Amino acid sequence: MKKIIFFILIALLTVSLGARWNITGAGARAAGIGGAFIGVADDATAVVWNPGGLTQLYRPEASIVSKYSSSKSTLENWENVKSNFVLEFVSAAYPFMDGKLVVAAAYQRPIDLYENFISGTTEINSTGGVDTFTFGAGYQALPILSLGFAANMWFGKYEKDCIDEYAGTYYSNSYNEYYDLYLTGEMSQIFSGFNMVFGIMANFENLQNSLPLKLGFTARTPFELEAEEEGSYFREYYWWDGDYGYDNIVYDDGKATNEMPLMLGFGSSYRFGDNFTLMADYETRAYGESNINAHDENLSQFRVGAEYLVVTDFIVIPLRAGYQSVPTLMADINGDPIIGSGFSFGTGLIFEKFAFDTAFTMAANENDRGEYGIQDNMYIKFIFSGIVYF
Repeated sequence: MKKIIFFILIALLTVSLGARWNITGAGARAAGIGGAFIGVADDATAVVWNPGGLTQLYRPEASIVSKYSSSKSTLENWENVKSNFVLEFVSAAYPFMDGKLVVAAAYQRPIDLYENFISGTTEINSTGGVDTFTFGAGYQALPILSLGFAANMWFGKYEKDCIDEYAGTYYSNSYNEYYDLYLTGEMSQIFSGFNMVFGIMANFENLQNSLPLKLGFTARTPFELEAEEEGSYFREYYWWDGDYGYDNIVYDDGKATNEMPLMLGFGSSYRFGDNFTLMADYETRAYGESNINAHDENLSQFRVGAEYLVVTDFIVIPLRAGYQSVPTLMADINGDPIIGSGFSFGTGLIFEKFAFDTAFTMAANENDRGEYGIQDNMYIKFIFSGIVYF
């Protein structure tokens, strides 16, 4: 049995590749149009999409968003399926100064770390995630220009139990040999962090000669998402030359850090007539230098969507569809970034005092695992939103 002379920190990276690091906003309406909401941002979810859009709210609003997520990964005879339901977002917004100033507060779960996997002798159960409290405001500086600001306080807890979890394949410089690492044990992480979001909304519909065009811009400041760790693991080392080793590791007030990057977003929307609108967003996230990235490229995302309103005497029924590219922090066997595609559809019921929206989204990507084959990953979500107008 080889003597183990090195230490491997099981930090937040162990869960980061399966998490949602394309951090944007929330809401079924935005999801239904592919997430192309930076240049729209005209409801109570604007505080987390583009706080500059808050000044489009002319009466108090409150919103709540829930989400059902399901994912499936397959690789030859191996399969991993998981699903869960989560309260994703709650917000309230209130206008002052005849709508020139709007303040808002929100709760959001931007990163859900749920896991439930059983296969052979392996069992992994994880609960929790990373949450934010957001306080923001928008101010109409000019008839066509509004500025916004939001502060995000990050918090949350993640708990994980595992038996015979495959933690990865590693290489030892000391022994010039590869080995597979398996874990049995439990750990928890408590998150903390702070960042800010700046937003601009240019609404050309407020010109004297109205133009049905809106342009939006957002900047999310970089920050360190800290995780205080506690737990213990029994670690088993299966060396490729046939040897076996094991040891125990205890975490006691350890710390892991996620380097969250600068994120810049640009959005536009154009309305044709009274009922049809097209939207497009481009957002870049500078993960290229982040310690949680499995490759060295930034995550750049393109999103497009469309919304058509069916108007009756009593109700408005929106019809929505969208597309988005889905970059990830994962890399394939060749070190290339894994990038997928996503499609969405949505509808709802809009009344004078209340609006209900729902959306279905589906995203997929492929992971080249070399001699093991192609791993297919699929992610499905059902989002439900309710907005009350006071």
